[in-house]
Amino acid sequence: MIRIYGLTGCGPCEVAKLFLRQKGMEFEFVDVSENLEARAKVQELVGSPSAGVVLEVDGQAEPLTGVSIPKLEAWYRRHTGSNP
Repeated sequence: MIRIYGLTGCGPCEVAKLFLRQKGMEFEFVDVSENLEARAKVQELVGSPSAGVVLEVDGQAEPLTGVSIPKLEAWYRRHTGSNP
């Protein structure tokens, strides 16, 4: 299961969710404004709950700052072994 940790309405979070939907990947969105444990995880990885998006697969969390399609494509290839 993929989890996206971020804030509801945040632009980079919405881009990441749309990207995963377009790839046909199921995910769970965890709003760090409502989940203190998730907020602490994001704060530890990126310094602030609003400084980036954290994608987690099988318990392995990876922060993405400056979210962009090329960064998401690279993340996708690392986690699926697929080429764009």
